[in-house]
Amino acid sequence: MTEEQLSPEELTDRCWAVLAAAAENRPDDVEELLVTLPWPDLVTVVCGIGSFTVGAMAGRAGLDEATARADVADVVRRELLERLAEREGPNR
Repeated sequence: MTEEQLSPEELTDRCWAVLAAAAENRPDDVEELLVTLPWPDLVTVVCGIGSFTVGAMAGRAGLDEATARADVADVVRRELLERLAEREGPNR
């Protein structure tokens, strides 16, 4: 981790680089792109990647952006609740 924060343009580039490495299933490269970031920049990159992903998912819905993003959030929350229920199961 470094103390030097990146410029907004460098953070955007880092988001794209992480997406490219993830698309090519290169977790070691993703780690290298993230491990050197100071905490505020790491949060910015993670939020940027999340926002891009939600926007891409929302764009497929054919709805206005706010409605589509709300729908994506609902789908993601349902998925999280289902995963939690599976882990907890009836025997826990």
